[in-house]
Order: sequence, then C-alpha cells, then structure tokens
Amino acid sequence: MNIRFSTTFLFLAFSFINFSLSAQDSLVTFEDGSVLLEDFEADGLEILPSRWYDRDANYRLLEYNKTVKDTYKYRVLKEDGNKFLRYEGQKAMHINLPLANRDNLNIHETPVLSWSWRVFDIPEGANEDFGKNDVAASIYVVFNFGRVLFKKVPKSIRYTWSSTLPVGTELSKFYGNQKIVVVASGEDWLGEWITFERNIVEDYERLYGDEAPVTPLAILILSDGDETHNNILADYDDIFLLPLK
Repeated sequence: MNIRFSTTFLFLAFSFINFSLSAQDSLVTFEDGSVLLEDFEADGLEILPSRWYDRDANYRLLEYNKTVKDTYKYRVLKEDGNKFLRYEGQKAMHINLPLANRDNLNIHETPVLSWSWRVFDIPEGANEDFGKNDVAASIYVVFNFGRVLFKKVPKSIRYTWSSTLPVGTELSKFYGNQKIVVVASGEDWLGEWITFERNIVEDYERLYGDEAPVTPLAILILSDGDETHNNILADYDDIFLLPLK
C-alpha cells in the first residue's frame, strides 16, 4: 500500500508503534554524567544506521537495508573524520531509536537534550501550524501515553527547523498529544553545523502540566518535503542527554 506519510499519519502511526521492545543495550555514560544516545561513529558508511528502527519500531533498519533503503532516505556519511546521518529526499518517513528499556537512563538526572543539525535546503512555504507541514529537520522525544477518545497514544515534543514560523513558536497538535517547539527557522545558518540544547524535563512539564516520566519511549528523526514537492538535504549528529551545568 502506498501511503502518503503526512504528519497526521505520523500521529496515527504512533498508536501502533511497538515501544515494548526486548531489553536494549545500556547507553554510554561519560564521567561528567552525560549520556550518548547516538553519534553514528559505530556505523558503516552509505548505509542506514545500525541501532535505529523503522517508524513502527518493529525491526532494525540495517537488517532490512536492501528492502527499505528506497523508503528511508537516510544514510551514514563521513566528513573530516566525523560520521553523521544524512537525509536526502522528499517523501517523509521517520526513524526510531527506542529508549524505553534502557537500564541507565533517567532524564531527571540528564534533562538536557543536545543535538547537532546541518540543513542545506528548506521546504519553501511549509508551515507546521497549518497547510503544508513539511520540515527541513526535526527531532522528537516520545513520552508516556495520553489519550484520544478511547485510544492511548504517546505524547511527544517535536523540536523543528521551520520554514516559516519564528523561533520560539510553540504549537499543540492532535488533541494536545504532540507539542511542536520551533528552535530554528528559515534560511539562517544554512550549510552550517548548529548545536541545540533543550531541557526536555522543563519543556515537558511546561507543555503538558504534569511530571515528566523518568525515561522517554524513543527519539525520532524526521525530514520531509513531500507536500511542498521539495527535495530536502539535512544532516544529524551527536545526540546526547546532559546533566545540568
């Protein structure tokens, strides 16, 4: 079945994501207390990242690389000795790093999510608030379950590089179960590596009004340009959880 993967479908797909995976590897923790979620350094080149799953968290992308590489437009590259993840394409499909069963993860001890982006193209005319919802780059933190009518759905915070909305814009979507926070906008910094930090405990408690859970369910990455028919080129790297300074 050929599905146009809009953000609405992303939300509906959350209802079926398999977050109850078997026990996962422990995450790397450094002496300063920071926790490495992903830096892609252990991955081979020109392939999908080895620790990430398909959008429904049913299988590791690398295990199905030959069959899904045309659907998931991500690959690991290397530049100046550093590996990173590149998205190059148009059709939206997010990838999933499960965190629910990590035995050394507590975001109340490491509340600051840090990551680096490098965006080369933005989808012209896209807007997360209404209309065409394409995005040059975004990273989601998926948390415990809320409800839509009689169905449980995960809550999430989506940090986004918006085409048109100003930095600082905050939106609530899908009956309040997805919060969008614009951290970069427009053509500023195109072609440059930019590092962002967000206190996800503070963001969660401000946006949802209740105490943040100890462990998120997953981190998701999504770039897409299908609704505006734009090709997107964006890089991701160095995803950490940091203690407060």
